Amino acid sequence: MDTFIKQFGHLSNVRQNAECCLTSMADTSERVTVRIPQDLLEKLKAIQEASGTATISDTIRQGLERFVEVNLPPPNIRKVVVDLSRQDNTQLEEFVREGASVSVDDAVRSAVREYIRQRLDTAAPGVPRGRRDSEPAVADGAPPP
Repeated sequence: MDTFIKQFGHLSNVRQNAECCLTSMADTSERVTVRIPQDLLEKLKAIQEASGTATISDTIRQGLERFVEVNLPPPNIRKVVVDLSRQDNTQLEEFVREGASVSVDDAVRSAVREYIRQRLDTAAPGVPRGRRDSEPAVADGAPPP
């Protein structure tokens, strides 16, 4: 037991549903108690089971991190949440596995950029558009200066 404490003493021992688990917590973390309706708890438990998170607290923590990420993105980014059919999501995941994209998020960003380019070209063909910071500079057959 002493070896266990020496090796894992920095982890907090959390008891959840009569099972003991270890959750890595920063020294500055704070406990927050929240009451939620039973139906919401059941949904969170289903998410926990589907995602394989160790505890319901970990599931809630991930959800809070995602909520903050969506609602407080960096100033140059606006987060958009899109609901996709299972079929579309499966196809995107397959593209990623095949190496066509580095992530589902990247594939969606690329698809949106291409859609916008096509719409702009249709609306005003031949009109030059400014390059965005995230796009590489393209020279018309000449090397860059």
